[in-house]
Amino acid sequence: MKILWLASWYPNPYEPCNGDFVQRHAHAVAAQLPIDVIHILQHGGASQQETIVTEEGGLTEYFHAFAFATTGIGWLDKIRYNIRYYQCFKEVLKSYITAHGEPDLVHVHVPVKAGLMALYLLKKHNLHYIVSEQSSHYEPSSPFYFFKRSKYYQDNCRRIFANALAVTNVSETIGKVLQQLFHIRQYSTIHNLVDTARFYYKPHQRSGKIRLIHVSALGEQKNPAGMIRALSLLKQMNDNWQCTICGPAHAGLLALVKEYELENELHFTGEISYQDVALYMQESDIFFLFSNHENFPCVVVEALCSGLPVISSIAGGIAEAVNDTNGLLVQADDETALAEALHQTINNLKNYHPAQIAAKAAEQYNQEKIAGQFIHL
Repeated sequence: MKILWLASWYPNPYEPCNGDFVQRHAHAVAAQLPIDVIHILQHGGASQQETIVTEEGGLTEYFHAFAFATTGIGWLDKIRYNIRYYQCFKEVLKSYITAHGEPDLVHVHVPVKAGLMALYLLKKHNLHYIVSEQSSHYEPSSPFYFFKRSKYYQDNCRRIFANALAVTNVSETIGKVLQQLFHIRQYSTIHNLVDTARFYYKPHQRSGKIRLIHVSALGEQKNPAGMIRALSLLKQMNDNWQCTICGPAHAGLLALVKEYELENELHFTGEISYQDVALYMQESDIFFLFSNHENFPCVVVEALCSGLPVISSIAGGIAEAVNDTNGLLVQADDETALAEALHQTINNLKNYHPAQIAAKAAEQYNQEKIAGQFIHL
């Protein structure tokens, strides 16, 4: 089979972390079935047309950036940008089909904007497509909540989903919302995967305090200020811990740490590599997350595969991975509940079995299993 992926989000030379979970799916599937990915760079900074092609194993990635000069008039630039984006995408698809022939199936990752190109291929070449949605913007707490978006965006989403042969989502929770919202005919849950060659349980000698870890880009979605306030409450209950936060802390967060006198307990690493995240997890005892909204976050299952119990807010599909055997769940934005859950887990850490947590998670979220679900679909 020849499968063409059209990715709205995808890591690229300008945004190396943009949709990295889509790329991990691509690498996993390409190990069993050749995959071509096309991504049009969604930025206005390119001074000239640029094309980059990378090949690794069965995966070929085509990155295309287009030149775009702004006028300074916001609404006009938005219209001009979208027109140029779709012109570029059509040119790229025409060149691709001329060079490689028509694919057997088109697979869209995140419906807008790439899904509009799938509609174009359906109309012009009768090429059918499936859609995989990754975003958490179907939860009302998201600032980009679907019903807050423009009519143009909503209508295009509906058209893309309505004409898809099948739809997948990384969580059952958000998937059911999509199914009801868009009357989807065939729906599947295919979770985010874990590179279990990197994220695995490695026994470590614990000396000193229990080590907590959080990993994220520390944006609004992750509620980092709420985490810091919860850690301040935890400090009043329990002093047998220290915390590492892997992510880029802005000045406001650093000021909050100082305000709550957590300088001795809390350490920020700044932005680190994917490999280093795995190493930090292997040296930690408890992972925690306090997101306002999520779909199915990779860091949760990566932590589980590393043998860590997970303390998290109930957001998106997190409850599909976390239960009484491998962690605790609290309500989003309930800082007291997060502090109490961390306190309880620190005191009862011996009741968790890291090797068992890791083995069960690896069985569920390994690359081969997730890739097989895509290929079966």
